[in-house]
Amino acid sequence: MLDDAPEVWIGYERAFFEAVHHRVENFIAGTLVPHQKKTPNDPYIRTVMAQMGAIESTLQLLASLE
Repeated sequence: MLDDAPEVWIGYERAFFEAVHHRVENFIAGTLVPHQKKTPNDPYIRTVMAQMGAIESTLQLLASLE
């Protein structure tokens, strides 16, 4: 898979990060946000939301790095 063209590697990596970011974004919106709305003061969901927000932000950054 890896040839001598770094742009190929980078393109693959960015596509991977973008795909994973999309899945995480959907998971947050479809599963975690409804949980958070039902139990906003639950320490578990507060921690999960904080961590998943950091993960989502990191993936978005990695997918768009120039």
